[in-house]
Amino acid sequence: MITKKYTLNVSTGKLTNLLFIKILLLLTSPKTKHGGTVLPTKRKRFALIRSPHVNKKSKEHFQFVKYRRLFIISFTEKQLYEFLEKVPNDVEVIIKSRN
Repeated sequence: MITKKYTLNVSTGKLTNLLFIKILLLLTSPKTKHGGTVLPTKRKRFALIRSPHVNKKSKEHFQFVKYRRLFIISFTEKQLYEFLEKVPNDVEVIIKSRN
């Protein structure tokens, strides 16, 4: 089995999913070190007016937060597929091969 280096760019809206990903990486490939570089958090904020008529000052504020981490890992293809099968649905993973 040939091990290749991969760069995993992981982003999600929940910090608990990032912890789950980190534990999952340790279980699938225990030989490599999984520090996970912290990438900048993206925030999207917006306000909605509660009343369509007179109360313009009455607004509700919302925000979407996207947490991101970067992992550089040595995997075989089998280990990579096992990892991707166990990743939660709301986690976005971008995989790039490194030589």
